[in-house]
This record gives sequence, structure tokens and C-alpha cells, in this order.
Amino acid sequence: MTTSSSSTSIRYQQLLKGIDKVLVESRNKIDVKEAVQQGYGDEASVFGEGQIEGVVEGMLDIVHTRVTQEMTQFMDTEHVERDLVRVEEVLKAFDDEEQAAQEMNDKDRESAKAALEHAQLPAGVKPMDVVKYRAYEIMKEEKEKLTSLIEKYEEETRELDKLVTDAKAKVQSEITKVEDVSKELDRTADVCATLS
Repeated sequence: MTTSSSSTSIRYQQLLKGIDKVLVESRNKIDVKEAVQQGYGDEASVFGEGQIEGVVEGMLDIVHTRVTQEMTQFMDTEHVERDLVRVEEVLKAFDDEEQAAQEMNDKDRESAKAALEHAQLPAGVKPMDVVKYRAYEIMKEEKEKLTSLIEKYEEETRELDKLVTDAKAKVQSEITKVEDVSKELDRTADVCATLS
């Protein structure tokens, strides 16, 4: 959160929702009952009906919470929200400046039109030539502004893509840890089964 703005960045909120969505989708891809059935088969009933599923579900909850906390902490450390608020402020300032420039251009156009009606032009220069030249200058300025804006949006998109990619990698890492724990539980269950 910045000191200059009391509002939260819209893009930051969208990023948080995106991270949560990735985590939920990853979690929903795991069929806990199927995983327990594949890992333990009928031996899962030794631990009591639904006990292993409950343990795995609890582990998935812990992973979800930990990844969310770590991503939030990472974004706080990297000042992601502050930077996104700044980007939004710059874009708003640019939009405001663009609107003011458009209003000025409208006024300039009217005053230029009035001046052209009252002014003497050099020989061979028609009022339409002046209007076409002014239109060319305006289009050139607008092209430069749009090119700059596109570059800013592309940079912002690259940064957001990197954050999402990092979040997906983190989720995959946590899923791998859960799978490793599941395998360890399988081995433990096998040992328990052989002892009983």
C-alpha cells in the first residue's frame, strides 16, 4: 500500500485472485480418495474409514495456506502492490493528460480554423494544406504516445506473467512435497500391515 493512495491496486487484487484460483484448481485436480485407493488399496481401512483421506486433505489445506502466505510475503517484500499502484497512477495520469490534450486540440482546431478564415496564406498554400499538415503532426504525436503506452503495458504484462509462473512453480513444488509425504505414508502403511 502506498502513502500517496489509500486505495488498493486493482491489478494487485486481480493478481491475488489469480494466485488463489491457481491453487484451488491445483487442489481440485487431486482426487484424494483415488490417491488413497491407489496408494493403500484395501489396507487403508486399517487406519479407519476416511482417516487417511482426512490426513491428506489436511495436508493439502496446509500447503494451500502456506503457499498463499509465502506468495503474499514475497509480494510484500518485493513491494508488488506499491509498484502496481504506481503503474495505475501513471496510467491514470496519462489518461488525464490525454484527455486534457484532446480538449486542447479541440480548442486549437477551432481557433486555427477561425485564424485560417481571417489570415492571408502564402501563395500556393491552401487552408486544407495547413489542416492536413496539422493533422499529420497530431497523428505523429499520438503514435509516439501510443507506442510508449504499449511498451508500458507489455512490461507490466511480462511482470504479471512472471509472478503467475512463479506461483505455479511454487504450487507444483508443494504438490510434489505432498506426493512425497503420500509415498512415505504408503511405506509406513506397508510396514504397519506387515507387522499386524
